[in-house]
Amino acid sequence: MDFKKALGIILIILGLIFAIYPLYSAQAVSWIAGICLIAFGFASIIDGFSIWSMMAHVSALNILIGICAILFGILFIYKIDALSFIVGYLFYLIAFILIFAGIIGIVFGLGSISRITSVLILILGFVAAYLAAVSIAQPLYTAILVGICLILEGIAFLTTGPVEN
Repeated sequence: MDFKKALGIILIILGLIFAIYPLYSAQAVSWIAGICLIAFGFASIIDGFSIWSMMAHVSALNILIGICAILFGILFIYKIDALSFIVGYLFYLIAFILIFAGIIGIVFGLGSISRITSVLILILGFVAAYLAAVSIAQPLYTAILVGICLILEGIAFLTTGPVEN
């Protein structure tokens, strides 16, 4: 079996799990992210103490990053839904960039096509901000959206033929 076909099947299965069981899959992502952050935090703290005698300022920064990572890991495990948190704030970042680019394009655009495109980018920025608010407010929609995207990506992997050189 081709690697792309196997990856396509795995993505479709994961997508179905995310779409059918959004609450459990979002919780699993939160647990995995929390455990990874806690492990990273402990490793960063150990690394910070191991080089303390050589570089105290770097060690202090490593220890601080480790403590923050452990705190976020605990929050992801017990309180915050990691999937909606990450996707929501990523949408906010994209929205900010699109709104900023749209305003700059409207103000400094040279032609009418450029200004019309900038208005469309500005509208898309507001849509991204709305999606951010929805994904943070309702994590189930985010998990379902991720599941649908995984299914579509899996279908894309299945339908593409082998790469020829």
